[in-house]
Amino acid sequence: MKTYLSYITIFTLTLITAACGKLDYENKEFYKQEVYIINSESTSATEREITGVQAYTFVDTLKIINDSYDTDTLVDYKVGTANIIFKIGIGGSLSAHEDLEILIDFDEEAVKDYNISKNAERYIPDPSLYTTNIPYDQTRKGFPVVIKAGTASTSLTFQVPIERDKMETYADFAFALKIKETGNATLSRQYYNFMVSELNVDLERVVDWSGFPIPEIPTGRYLSARLLGNGAENIPADGRHRKYKYITPLGDTPELKGKYIIWGTGVWSFEVFAYHGAGWMYNLFTLNDQVTGTYTIEPILAGNSDFPAQTFAYSTVQGVTEDNKYDPKTKTLTIHYKNVIGQDYTDVLTFESEDLTLDPIKGNSISPQSWAQVKSKGYKYWLPEDK
Repeated sequence: MKTYLSYITIFTLTLITAACGKLDYENKEFYKQEVYIINSESTSATEREITGVQAYTFVDTLKIINDSYDTDTLVDYKVGTANIIFKIGIGGSLSAHEDLEILIDFDEEAVKDYNISKNAERYIPDPSLYTTNIPYDQTRKGFPVVIKAGTASTSLTFQVPIERDKMETYADFAFALKIKETGNATLSRQYYNFMVSELNVDLERVVDWSGFPIPEIPTGRYLSARLLGNGAENIPADGRHRKYKYITPLGDTPELKGKYIIWGTGVWSFEVFAYHGAGWMYNLFTLNDQVTGTYTIEPILAGNSDFPAQTFAYSTVQGVTEDNKYDPKTKTLTIHYKNVIGQDYTDVLTFESEDLTLDPIKGNSISPQSWAQVKSKGYKYWLPEDK
């Protein structure tokens, strides 16, 4: 009898396990399957509007033509393209069990409301100013997109040709869409519309040094626009404003060519905060492109045995930028600091003198008293002799 009951129990448990595993979990929808629309640039599901989209950048080339650094400008007139991509999908834990045709139309009311609230003049551009991956149905007044069976979303893309002589006009474009029809599906009450407006078109200039050597960055003292504007932190008790950053080469050997140290970082002077507890106020500065003459500025990270300390890293670790430039005609450096205490800074350094004499805060333990002291702390690359 015990053996017989055991067989029944095992058989029953087997049936229950098989049935539960199939029916309760694999094909059951645990959430609402509602149709929604978002933009590919969305960072949050609740976001319903994106303003100020980086659409395109025209790049002019300044070609060096002689040893005096005179240039010819090659103007970028080619037509660019901006893609505005909307995603139409269904929520829930399962894909669509059949093809779902969703009709998307422009949301004129949303544009009107935006213009009133922002005192703006945005407008939905004429169809001649863009193309789409799905044709507009004039009879039904909308874009019929299809979420295929077995999938959970599809896309509607607006391709906007960007012309240089119309750069200013794209800022008033508004692509405001709404879900008009959902067929057999349920419409989301929250996520049924979305607007992308203000397409930003920029102009950038790059230098072409082909055929000419990249000029070396002068060793010396540079007036820093950032330090000049941050007197609150760079004027210590002695009342003297430390407004200079210093640039020194790592050395003169072939492997060190094009590599420098910028003493001072972000908005802080090396002379005031050099040996900060969160790291030294310096960065590695390296030529990264022999044609465009761009430089990389990067922090020295903790654990780098080539240097005595990491670069100042308080709260966040500084990022790397690769688009820093030196203009030999004006002897200015434009440098971009990324993620320094969570902020990005652009600084302009103007060469002033080959004099590298420091102006220390006397008796201050984090202020460098001399270059010899910097070397004594483990810095092994080239430094000037103190006067």
